[in-house]
Amino acid sequence: GPPNPTLLLYAFLCMYVPGLPFLYLSMLGERKKRLYPKPVPKPAGIVFPVTKKGDRSTTTTAKEVFAAAIAAVDEEGAKRAAREKNWRFGYHKHIWKSMVAGARSEEAALKVAQAGLDHMYASFDHIRADGTSVKLAQAKKERKNVFHTATIKGGRPKAARPEIKVPYKCFHTGVFTELKGQALLDQVDRWVSWGTIEPDCGEAIKEVVRNPQWSDLSSQYFVVLGTTSAMGPFLLLKELGANIIAVDLDRPQIWKKIIEGVQDSPATVTFPVKEKFTNQSGEELYKIAGCNLMTQAPEIAAWVSDTVPVVCKGKPVTVGGYAYLDGELHVRVNLACDMIMSTVIETYGANNVRLANLCTPTDCYLIPERANRAARDNLKRAPLWQKALQALAGPMGKLVPNALKPVKTDAGQELHVMDALVIAQGPNYAMAKRLQQWRAVLARKAGCTVSINIAPATATASVVSNKGFAAAYGGMHVFKPMEIFYQEVSNAVMGMLMIYDISSPNSPARPTFKLTNPQEVFAQNAFHGGAMRCVYKFTSIGEVAALVNYAKTYGMLLAVGGTAVAAAAVAFVVQNQ
Repeated sequence: GPPNPTLLLYAFLCMYVPGLPFLYLSMLGERKKRLYPKPVPKPAGIVFPVTKKGDRSTTTTAKEVFAAAIAAVDEEGAKRAAREKNWRFGYHKHIWKSMVAGARSEEAALKVAQAGLDHMYASFDHIRADGTSVKLAQAKKERKNVFHTATIKGGRPKAARPEIKVPYKCFHTGVFTELKGQALLDQVDRWVSWGTIEPDCGEAIKEVVRNPQWSDLSSQYFVVLGTTSAMGPFLLLKELGANIIAVDLDRPQIWKKIIEGVQDSPATVTFPVKEKFTNQSGEELYKIAGCNLMTQAPEIAAWVSDTVPVVCKGKPVTVGGYAYLDGELHVRVNLACDMIMSTVIETYGANNVRLANLCTPTDCYLIPERANRAARDNLKRAPLWQKALQALAGPMGKLVPNALKPVKTDAGQELHVMDALVIAQGPNYAMAKRLQQWRAVLARKAGCTVSINIAPATATASVVSNKGFAAAYGGMHVFKPMEIFYQEVSNAVMGMLMIYDISSPNSPARPTFKLTNPQEVFAQNAFHGGAMRCVYKFTSIGEVAALVNYAKTYGMLLAVGGTAVAAAAVAFVVQNQ
């Protein structure tokens, strides 16, 4: 028969009520950050447009961007996005709508992407150094190279047989293993078997291990925007002897890290400098190196597009965008990266350019049928305690089944979907990731190889600085087949997938690889950390995962508090039956 409601109430209160203070304190800390933000600097570079109210509202602009994108194929859906009154907590359904609208056909996906990007370039402003302002589309046309160029060659000879090592420390157990060769192949099989990664992802990583010549990057060229970003491939690229065109902030400590890292490697790095390069070194070089993506995007686009032909000499170049900032800054810096990427495509030729980006697991995607089927099977096999909590907390949006019904294309085909968008990440983050996907869809159609694989949830410093996310990450492992990864693991495996994409003629990143819909490229070779196959939607397990983590950390306190609260609640229920 159905579970006893009294026992369900007891179980829920035992877990939820004692943990509420921890959840509340975490949310309070995050709210204080929003209530007492740092002073807003004077607008410069790429900025949100001025609205009719005279402010630079991110909400108004985001609604207009998504309304414009959706309007390309669905006027009614666009009107609903424009009328959304609670965008901060209601934006999710319009992100979802933009994906589903594009799923109707290849033409629809391309129209949505083009309309979204066109609106951003037509509306966002670029404030020049002299204070004058033009729209982003005009700023892109006015690009002027104001930088000089420096090149540093590494002093270490390349390995005769390059081998990629994955420093795997299990987030749940803390056990560390350096994975390489057969040990790496065995671990990949375990991840596939568990459902943490997709089978095609496992095969791609294995192909890189079995083809060590692919890991010799001495004849490969990369532009790395946001070179020292936590999730970027710089460390792997330099160890494998790549030719790197580096773009990062003009801060001496950043360039000390980049230049010293390359000097002790077989790699070569080329980068922008403010003065003519005359073999300066040390602090003298660090202080003149670098640029600012946010304020100098047109100038950087000009420098990169001038530098690529000189360095690459007609050979293919991979241009990767890895810059990350919080909130509305993330949208702005990604627009800067997009301006540079699209400029290189236009000037160097789509067939010679490969784009690289990372997809977040917390978004909306078209996914393989096998992943959807696995999510359904995992739900059937879920532990009793999860099913009990699902029955109790499901109506509140907690523990919502992950397997969704497919959507239909205009041709009548069924495409499976995943909704893992975490509302707490905010609409700005979602818009930044969407513009990356829009560019990828258009670039692949134009003839670019596009390496844009889903990366796993990763415990980077920026993520775990949010105490709520940190707590949730600590308990995610109880939901099969979720696994959180440390940054070093994600760097290595995502770098390997990029190497596969640019090396294998069979990679789905290639524009010749046939897809039913262009948006399917995001879920190919997905190292999603379990998000696609999880029992419940990613967005619905956070609080319970956090409570599990708190229970592990503060077990005795929660046990005493939970027993007291639940006993009182059960006594009340029994007395009133």
